[in-house]
Parts: sequence; C-alpha cells; structure tokens
Amino acid sequence: MKNLTDIFKTRKEEIVEKTLELLPQALAGDNANRTFYIEIDDDGKLKVDYIYYAGQQVLNDHCFYTIKDHETPDPADFGYENLEEMDFEACGYGEQIENAIENHISELEK
Repeated sequence: MKNLTDIFKTRKEEIVEKTLELLPQALAGDNANRTFYIEIDDDGKLKVDYIYYAGQQVLNDHCFYTIKDHETPDPADFGYENLEEMDFEACGYGEQIENAIENHISELEK
C-alpha cells in the first residue's frame, strides 16, 4: 500500500480539487450513496471518479470519500438555487474531502 499511500499524500490537493469539480455532477439526481475514488493511468495521470449506489458496497483502497444518501446537500441550505451554482469549497466540502483523505491515509498505513 506504500505506493497508494504516497499518491494520496503527495497529490492530495489535486485529488481535493478534482473531487470538488465532480461534486455537482455526482450529487445530481436521486439521493444515493456516492463514493469517490482515484485511478492512475500508465502515464501517471490522476482521475477522480465516483460510484453511485444504494445499500452496501465493497470498497477498495482507492476509495477515499463517501457522501451518504442522507448527507446529500440541499443547495437552499447554503443559499443557492441549485447544485451547479454551489461553491462547494466555500460550503466546507474541501475541508471535508481533505479530512477524509487524511483519515484514509491513516487507515492505509495500519
């Protein structure tokens, strides 16, 4: 797990940024669990994507952040009309994602 741990440590800002960009798309539609994960291609390019599911899901070590169905934000609670206009960084999601990555790194290092 050393290599994966290093990726999360050294590319954390990039992972947070790409996750924030993906949130409006991931949170659109019906409420469900959304788990975000990373992929690294052969050229070292990092991609963040998500799994959209209900119920239980077996998650691998590439998964680092989950928004559960009952945690789906209501844009009106943050003063926005829709998810597309939300500033997720200003609403605290950047910090949540960063904390999730830190917790995930700790789990990987065990």
